Amino acid sequence: MSVSSLLNTLLPSGTNASPSEIKQAEIKVLDYNVHSIYCQFNPYELTIVKEATWSSKTATSGEGKETIPQRNAPDLNFAGGNAATFSLNLVFDTTRESSSSEQDVRKYTNELLKLTLMGGGDNSQKYSDGRRKPPPRVQFIWGSITLFIAVVTRVSITYTMFQPNGRPVRARAAVDFSQLDPSDDSSGSTNPTSRTEPRKTRIIQMGDRLDAIAYQEYGHPSHWRFLAEANGILDPRDLRPGQIIIIPPLP
Repeated sequence: MSVSSLLNTLLPSGTNASPSEIKQAEIKVLDYNVHSIYCQFNPYELTIVKEATWSSKTATSGEGKETIPQRNAPDLNFAGGNAATFSLNLVFDTTRESSSSEQDVRKYTNELLKLTLMGGGDNSQKYSDGRRKPPPRVQFIWGSITLFIAVVTRVSITYTMFQPNGRPVRARAAVDFSQLDPSDDSSGSTNPTSRTEPRKTRIIQMGDRLDAIAYQEYGHPSHWRFLAEANGILDPRDLRPGQIIIIPPLP
């Protein structure tokens, strides 16, 4: 879901819900064999940040300040949007688990840490040339809210309670996410600063193939060679999730 679409799904706060109506929040993992993470306690707040960059054509005055002669303020040109971000503060507590061996809160926190590891912590997740795959993409889902596809950029875990043997049983986790989703662009991303014909781009998703992309973009899979040459791709099977390729017009 794009950031703009998300604005239509956020409901006013203050509504009452019975325990049976409470929805458990989920960090859904989209890649590899990493299990989705269900929040033991739903977050008490959700902050989404979306920034845009604007630039101006200015001249330098004698005092070193950026100004435009005969103007009180410069014109601004849109220079592109930055990735949307959001953060979650989660609490995990295993003190009520039935057995001592089950009271290790790391069974939750270790799953969060996997979201920052290459291949989701699975060493077998590699490309054909032996390079390990990047950390997985995720989505945060909570009732009627489904956030944009993102990657985890930071996990900070604080253990706050321990058993006498040192086993942690309670923890707080701060998790930061960054958008990896082009759906805010109605027809793919373009170069916002170029005055020439904009070039369409595409972010590679898990399972994408160059011949399938060629069929979708040009109407015939045989144009994969043109795509490979335009992007300097030597092996058409070596596409990485998150990789950005250009989709130039056919000659």
